[in-house]
Amino acid sequence: MEWLMGTNYGLKKNDRQRLLVRCSKGACTFRLWASWTSDEASFQIKSLKDEHKCSRNFKLGSLVTYSWIGSHYTRQILHRQKMSVRKLRLVVIKKFGVNVSIGKCKRAKRYAIELVEGNLKDHYAKLWSYSQYILRTNPDSTVKIEMDYMPDGKNYFNKFYVCFDGVKKGWMEGCIKRIGLDGCFVKGICKGELLCVIGRDANDKIFHIAWVVVSIENKEIWKWFLDLLIDDFHLNFGNGYSSMLD
Repeated sequence: MEWLMGTNYGLKKNDRQRLLVRCSKGACTFRLWASWTSDEASFQIKSLKDEHKCSRNFKLGSLVTYSWIGSHYTRQILHRQKMSVRKLRLVVIKKFGVNVSIGKCKRAKRYAIELVEGNLKDHYAKLWSYSQYILRTNPDSTVKIEMDYMPDGKNYFNKFYVCFDGVKKGWMEGCIKRIGLDGCFVKGICKGELLCVIGRDANDKIFHIAWVVVSIENKEIWKWFLDLLIDDFHLNFGNGYSSMLD
C-alpha cells in the first residue's frame, strides 16, 4: 500500500465503533473512514481517498526513534544477534519506507539487547522464589540451586535442578526401568545447556523424569546431576536399571 509510505497520519476519530484517519498536513485530501462490523468482528474500510496532495517525506527520524526500533525488533535481534547494523537498517527501510541512520540502528540494537538482559537478570533473581513456590505447591519435589560466589560480592547462576514428586512416583510405579540422558544448548543472550533425563511409560511414550539448566556441560556437572537422580529415585548401584546416551 504505497499511500502509507512517507506520510504521517492523525486519528481524528478513534473509538470502538469508528475510525477516521487524515493526513497530518491539513491541505491534503487523504481520508480513510472505517467502522466496526459485528458480523465479521473487525473494522471495515467504508471509504478511502488514497491520493495525497502533499509531498512525501521519508525522513521521519523524529517519529522512528532508536527505542521504537529496538522494541519492535527485540525478538529478531535476540534470535539473530549476529545481524549487522546495516542489515537492520535495510529491514526497517524495506518494511516501513523510513530512512534511518546507521547510528540510530546501532543504538536500537544496543537498546534491544539491554532490554532483554535486564529482563533476564530480573528473572534469574526470582529463581529462589520460584524454587520455594515449587516446593510449596508440589511437596516432596526436589529443587537444587547452586551459585558461583565471586570475591567482588556478585553472585552468578551455575546450576538449577528440578524433579517433581508426581514425576518420581509416576516413573517408579508405571514406567519401564530405562533412562535416557541427553542435553541441548540454550540459545539467546544467556548461554548454557539444558540436560534432561527421560524414560518410557507403559505405552512406550516419552516420560520426562528430571532436568537441569547449567552454565556448562562437563563430567563434574553430569556427576552432580546423576547423584541427585540416584538419591531421588533410590537407584543405589543401578541394579535392574539400564541407561542410554548418545
